[in-house]
Amino acid sequence: MEPFSLLSVGMITVADFDKQLHLVAGMAIHVAAQELELTPLEACLLSFGAGLAKEAWDSRGHGNVEFEDLAATAFGCQVTIRF
Repeated sequence: MEPFSLLSVGMITVADFDKQLHLVAGMAIHVAAQELELTPLEACLLSFGAGLAKEAWDSRGHGNVEFEDLAATAFGCQVTIRF
């Protein structure tokens, strides 16, 4: 098992509900992208792009910009690839 997979699984146990939601959103985006027959890399890039878009939205005054939110969304693809 790779370190990023362990980190992704560990994030599910994080007490911060917001980070859990970001992780689940990244996982859902990745699964939907695979259903549309995108490659695993394309699906991961889509999850990462969604995280970037959300943080860009937050930077416009709609929330708090946090690198951890972006990371949690992007790590969602690791869970679906490895397990």
